[in-house]
Amino acid sequence: MGGILLIFIGSVLIVNGISIIKGYDDKETGIFNGIIGFFCLIGNIVLMLNAKESADYVAIAQSMLFTFTYIFLSLVKICSLSGKLFGWYCLFVFFNALFYAYYTNSDLRMVTLWLLWAVLWFLFFCVFSLNKTIRYLGNLTLIIGIATCTIPGLMMVTNNW
Repeated sequence: MGGILLIFIGSVLIVNGISIIKGYDDKETGIFNGIIGFFCLIGNIVLMLNAKESADYVAIAQSMLFTFTYIFLSLVKICSLSGKLFGWYCLFVFFNALFYAYYTNSDLRMVTLWLLWAVLWFLFFCVFSLNKTIRYLGNLTLIIGIATCTIPGLMMVTNNW
């Protein structure tokens, strides 16, 4: 299930990156974030109902960081909110991502993914809460969506990870 969710998380990062680059409509972007966030929420609930070990709950907690990012961002975009609190949530997730990079230190691939995601969440904190302009944010979001979510997710679902 994790690979499937990762593919869809990749799709929303790709769409968000393109939206930032092209300046597309916030409400349309928000709807897509909401759809993916809701899909991930359902997936995580299924995982939670079937969880048996501590590692299962860790994976769910990790995935829910993404889930709530996209649900929260969808509301920011659709409702034309300032996003300041969303930015602070991104800072919270940034610190969690650093923890998970440390926690998964036996798998260099996952350490790399968590560190790249941490960078992205930190940059979103800077944009939303500190009103910083980051010219390369759209390109970075697009690249991270492909390289850290879509490709690894496809590899996971085909047992090539």
